[in-house]
Amino acid sequence: MSEGQMIIGNYELHNCVAAGSTTQIWEVTQAGSPMQLAMKLMLDDARMIPAEKNVLKHEFKIGKMMDHPSFLRFHELEINRDHAFFIMDFFRSPSLKNHITSNRAAIQSTFKKLAESLALAFQFMHETGWLHRDIKPDNILVNKAGEARVIDFSLSSKVLGGLGKLIAGKQKVIQGTRTYIAPETILKKPPTPQTDMYSLGVTFFEVLTGQPPFAGDSPNALLKKHLGETPVGPSAINQNVTKELDRVVLRMLEKNPLKRFESMQELAGALRSIKCFDADPLELFMKQAADKKTNDADSVDKRLDSRADAVRTLNGIAAPAAPKNKRRVSEKLLREEEARLAAIAAKKNGGAPPGQNAQMPGMMQPNMMPQMPGMMYPGMQMPPGYGQPGMPPGMMPPGMPMPAGYGQPGMPMQPGAPMPPQYTQQAPVPQAPPAPAQQQPAQPVQQQPAPVQPVPQPPVQQQPVPPASQPPEPQQPVQPAQQPASAADQEEVTTEDLMDLMSQFKIE
Repeated sequence: MSEGQMIIGNYELHNCVAAGSTTQIWEVTQAGSPMQLAMKLMLDDARMIPAEKNVLKHEFKIGKMMDHPSFLRFHELEINRDHAFFIMDFFRSPSLKNHITSNRAAIQSTFKKLAESLALAFQFMHETGWLHRDIKPDNILVNKAGEARVIDFSLSSKVLGGLGKLIAGKQKVIQGTRTYIAPETILKKPPTPQTDMYSLGVTFFEVLTGQPPFAGDSPNALLKKHLGETPVGPSAINQNVTKELDRVVLRMLEKNPLKRFESMQELAGALRSIKCFDADPLELFMKQAADKKTNDADSVDKRLDSRADAVRTLNGIAAPAAPKNKRRVSEKLLREEEARLAAIAAKKNGGAPPGQNAQMPGMMQPNMMPQMPGMMYPGMQMPPGYGQPGMPPGMMPPGMPMPAGYGQPGMPMQPGAPMPPQYTQQAPVPQAPPAPAQQQPAQPVQQQPAPVQPVPQPPVQQQPVPPASQPPEPQQPVQPAQQPASAADQEEVTTEDLMDLMSQFKIE
């Protein structure tokens, strides 16, 4: 081999098309000839094994005899100490396996033409006296027009007659690919034309459905299914396949070779007389693809892409916004967030617990005794003018302002609660007859009220003051009024008079 130009023999190597464990397929040209050819080249390690070189010779011998449009033409074989290869036509097309994987609808559209041409090609091979014995999608090349070329004759063997079958007996080894192997080959029986027919039936099934009829978790499980499991019809997987084609394929897959078609010629006639699909596979595929694109274009949940956007533009549909990314939040994070929001709400409500409003001026609170403007309530000191003639007991004098802080947070509103300091002082109360103006600080109120004489006021039923559950807090000594007192107000008020006035209302 030349290092710079990659030349072997008289051929220049351009591109490696395929590679196996012992050989490679190269696209080559011959010096002085524009025709493109293919070279099957043995690797150096395999070339050292005589058996591998014999396989190369065997394949070239059979290929040279296959003068049929569905087989490649073989040109030259060269084996020496430096290299081993043979030259054949170059068919620039992928294998049937690639079509099944990437463009099955198109190959199904040409299935009838493809299947009939393959049946006739193998009929020619059988009439020549040879069996292929390794029919599978990888060994069939197909172009866009549906024209096929059969390759790889490394396992081919002669067709045995009646006497040859008796002499041959059981085969020593099982040869073939497990997915496409016939039951009689697994049982090591001599191969027949029906053996190739079974492998071709598995190939047809895969073209029609995209999968072989049998699959197993292990090689032995797969072989057992070939021996004992009855396959379903292709229409069970591809509903577009007709029942007539089902019958043809299932007959090719019979376990007993005698129940299959007698020859490939009979198979070709059966394919020619039936309808393979209810609708054209390619048209059906295009329709399904168009419907899918329309649905994708109408769905607002689909992300924008060039194809969907083009369809929307043609149909006059506005492009939807991309969906927002939704993230999952753990329960722990949710609880932490709820606690944070509750703390913020409590802070805004002035420290009130969540679900309660903060205390507002003048707002009634639970367990709060309702108050009316001008009404005296327990714990509040009597303002000036309290107890004057004509004023109901417990009522504030008309026009007197409410104490500062009434209804504010912290203002004691419960019965018996002390008043704020600014209202613990007693104002002078006018008495009759007038006495010399002299003021005397009042003494602290004792825990138990002492009996007092009634003052000259309208008779009011006196009620004893019930003892408090807790001892009242000592009151501060009454200080002189801060505001200047009038002549009527500058009268002496004694402790006895004050206690008499307190007995005028009932503490509840």
